[in-house]
Amino acid sequence: MRDDPAMIILRDVSISLTPEEVLRAQRSNRRGGVQPALMAAAREAVALGRMLVAPAAVYDEFEVRDVVGEEVILSTASSSEGEGEGRLTVGPKVDLLAPAERVIVAVYTIGPALERRVSELHAAADDLPAFMLDSVGVLALGAIGEALRDRAEKRAAEFGWGVSPALSPGSLVGWPVEGQREVCALLPVDKIGVRLNEYCVLEPHKSVSLVIGIGPGYESSHVGSVCRYCSLAKTCWRRRED
Repeated sequence: MRDDPAMIILRDVSISLTPEEVLRAQRSNRRGGVQPALMAAAREAVALGRMLVAPAAVYDEFEVRDVVGEEVILSTASSSEGEGEGRLTVGPKVDLLAPAERVIVAVYTIGPALERRVSELHAAADDLPAFMLDSVGVLALGAIGEALRDRAEKRAAEFGWGVSPALSPGSLVGWPVEGQREVCALLPVDKIGVRLNEYCVLEPHKSVSLVIGIGPGYESSHVGSVCRYCSLAKTCWRRRED
């Protein structure tokens, strides 16, 4: 794990959500007008979410030494540590990172406060407010991811390169959640209040890891998704249509 100037901690992500966006994401208005009770609940959730969401991300950029079998071999050298090596065992879809000269590895979170409040609401049988607030958390987490994608696209543009889709252990088929160990070994995730539990799940639960390749071999300048490779592709309400 490197802890040098290349590593960046990001806390100033601007998150601006509206009740309409929350309901649209849930497809709550699929049959026409939105029920007043749903709109009121969405408004309350957005207002509460503004107080509870604490966006934070840590990311770093690593040179790709090689792609061997189902593994991506990374250079983790820094000015203080000298030569070092990291690995990402991506699995059968490792070809998505084969054109990468470098990878951007990130972990990001909205913090624990919103999750705690959702749990409290469920315990009090306030299921609609809990559902709406949880949806706000999902969208806020997505906004942080979009900010990181934007940074990756701009970084690639500095070299005149393209970008890979956004990849995550547990989401990309063939890259199990255990791959979080390798990702977290590359970053000081504790600095943003994130830990990896014994089941290789990030805590707080509204936290995500992300790997994006950049290199001259990529044709796209836009970081797309790998939803088509995900086992939840047909049911996920946050599916990206890239």
